[in-house]
Amino acid sequence: MIVQWCCKGLAKLDRGAIQQILTDPTGLRCRDWESHWQRGGGFPVAAAIQRLTEENLDRHVNNFSSVEPTTGRKFCDVTPFISLSAGCVDRDVAAKTNITHRALRTALEFATTDYAGPAKPACPGWVLYCYVLVGSNPAVRIPTVAEEIRELNHGRAYSGWYWQGEVAAKLHIPSAQILCAERYEPAPDGRLRLTDLLLNLNFCHPAALLAERSML
Repeated sequence: MIVQWCCKGLAKLDRGAIQQILTDPTGLRCRDWESHWQRGGGFPVAAAIQRLTEENLDRHVNNFSSVEPTTGRKFCDVTPFISLSAGCVDRDVAAKTNITHRALRTALEFATTDYAGPAKPACPGWVLYCYVLVGSNPAVRIPTVAEEIRELNHGRAYSGWYWQGEVAAKLHIPSAQILCAERYEPAPDGRLRLTDLLLNLNFCHPAALLAERSML
């Protein structure tokens, strides 16, 4: 197992919503969980776990807005996965060089772009810094382990979104694994300004998960 640090960009959320993510032990919920919660209903965890399949993971990565056959709803509204970015290295064969796509840059693009708007205008947003556990091999059916989409030895099928350096968490990311949240706002000159920072006082450092023991 590997402790993998990641970023998550969230657009158009107010400070209260981010504070809720940091203080609620449940933390950051997947879209499926969030939609049930907003409707005031309970979250059917067993059904969500059954939807952790290779087919749905591919749909989450490559056909996010497609209609899910079982529900008739857009998959982006019912996905049990959570997209994170850990960054990646891409290879430009023609130029004989490697290109590093930074996790923060990807998260900022999602945090400060309103993809729900027709023109995809710029907007304020937040970037969460968190960690998840990833395995040495794919384990889509295991809810507590994130999938390293960016690892080409795992995700061998071509994806036009490889540059996002995606790591896909499942169902939720507990608030204990979220270090902090930064708010960014687009400036008139096109730059992004850091305007707020929220630290999670209940953050649990992953040192206990690492392969190290003290002497007796």
